Amino acid sequence: MSNSIFAADLLAGKKALVTGGGSGLGRAIATGLAQVGAEVVIAARREEILSVAAAEIADETGGSISYDLVDIRDLATVEALAGRHSDVEILVNNAGGQFPQKARDYSPNGWRSVIDLNLNGTWNMTQAFGNTMLAGNGGTICQIIAIVGRGLPGIAHSGAARAGVLELSRTLAYEWGPKVRVNCVAPGAFHTDGWEATYDEEVGQDMSGVPLPYPGRPADIANSVVFMVSPASAYVTGEVLYVDGGHGLQGPISALPPGGYPEREQPPVHR
Repeated sequence: MSNSIFAADLLAGKKALVTGGGSGLGRAIATGLAQVGAEVVIAARREEILSVAAAEIADETGGSISYDLVDIRDLATVEALAGRHSDVEILVNNAGGQFPQKARDYSPNGWRSVIDLNLNGTWNMTQAFGNTMLAGNGGTICQIIAIVGRGLPGIAHSGAARAGVLELSRTLAYEWGPKVRVNCVAPGAFHTDGWEATYDEEVGQDMSGVPLPYPGRPADIANSVVFMVSPASAYVTGEVLYVDGGHGLQGPISALPPGGYPEREQPPVHR
């Protein structure tokens, strides 16, 4: 990432925690927060990835970076994490994941695993840290979701979960305001290592119909999150910021490669 476009002390004195912060967009977000003075904790399941990322982010930014372990699907580990970091004022729920498949082919376990990770796991973190914020000096929560609203062919399970997180966040913004702000950031096509490992190489390549017809940079998400959790958005809550080059408005949108739905039925003829 390049140097931040924000003031170096924008979040000085604030402690932030980013789930899934060891790689991809999560790592970019953690880096962006560290660049503006936040003390940052990155949390995930794999210590070997977190330890390397924390050291590299600290070296790059000169900031205070640490890591901790959590499985967001496991409420006991989430509550233990919240207990160890009860002074967190900024929570970024970035951890999640999915696999591309036609909805008709989902197994019960496949469906439940994606819902459990993206919706239930996000709720576990939100409630645990939200409660400490409500009991303390307040804070802000930023959920990383997806460009829900047009349908997400090929990842219907994840689309359902991410849309659930959006509605959850709008509800919490009302229930927990004014002490805790809750917002969402919705990335479009960001070709990170995680993207490349998940999707066919043809997915996301055709962006000719998108208003900004090229993939985003991880720094674009980091900058958006920094804005959403900073005093610059102090009067913003219950909102979603789409960082997608206009992809939510126009352009091909499918998690399966072209021609991935050959069995689509023709509409019935009405007589």
